[in-house]
Amino acid sequence: CKALGNRSKYEPGCAWAGASCSAERLCCNVGFNCLVKDDIFTGCVQTVKKTTWTSQIVPLPAGWKGTFVGAGRTEYEVPAQPAGQPVATSALYCIMAVLPDSSEVQLMKLAKQNKASVFACDDHDIFHSWQSAKSGWDTGEATLTNTDVFINVWDQVRDAGKYELYDWTAKVDADAVLVPARLKQHIDALRAPPGRAIYIKNNDMDKGLGNNGFLGAVEVFSKTALYVYYDNKEGCRATLGIQAGEDGFFKGCMDALGVGYMMDAHLFFPDRSAGVCNLQQRAAYHPLKKPEDWQCCMDIINGKPHKVEYGTCDLGYTLKIEG
Repeated sequence: CKALGNRSKYEPGCAWAGASCSAERLCCNVGFNCLVKDDIFTGCVQTVKKTTWTSQIVPLPAGWKGTFVGAGRTEYEVPAQPAGQPVATSALYCIMAVLPDSSEVQLMKLAKQNKASVFACDDHDIFHSWQSAKSGWDTGEATLTNTDVFINVWDQVRDAGKYELYDWTAKVDADAVLVPARLKQHIDALRAPPGRAIYIKNNDMDKGLGNNGFLGAVEVFSKTALYVYYDNKEGCRATLGIQAGEDGFFKGCMDALGVGYMMDAHLFFPDRSAGVCNLQQRAAYHPLKKPEDWQCCMDIINGKPHKVEYGTCDLGYTLKIEG
């Protein structure tokens, strides 16, 4: 069919931190409430500070009446469609962001050589990223502040436009081994409502270690979730900041925008050993940063067993990467 014009913008339906919420009576940001300051202003003010591990009550600012008008958003689960009801397809577009002149290039070439990972999806694209800096976690550990890197990558996805042709888009790290056929089976099993804004939680680890179910190695969003994100990403960038890392930012943004989640606890579980690839219920494996481990995992998936001891795989042959 021929497009008649641009689609309508998805409004957030909520007010951002610090903004007036007298009309929406709902705050986008987690930990914020819509409260009365005085006879002139009603706005979204922080009442709880949430970190990776704790929640702390934030005192009401001086001069605020504090009359409660509305709450802040939080995550919510989208229920599966009942039997007999229409569901989203599993049509899958996959992307990979690769840092030029890094080890990611070799892993990408290896995936292409095997016609695997993103190259086995219904459609795919490879985008360039750049080197990210480091920042401190709440715990004092170092993590990559790769948020701006991937905001830019998702802008490239928008500009390419292919995501609009598929019900789902998956962002896959170069050091992850994705099995697209299994991921499509997992998506079918979710029985997702068609046209809904959804992100998929990909693990059932401890909430702190697993980013409350959403780790960045394999991120899966419905097409409508990306529409909502693209229409409102500036609000997320302005109020969430970039210190939470890629997965923390995108989960926080989706929750703030009212995008619901569906749980796929077996999509993947972080493990540095290629031996984990024997677990066929998983759709992806990560992190496998050495080409030999990546190939070992791919061989195991394809029914060619290898001896893996203490995280080390014996390929039994010399790996050659073309290109």
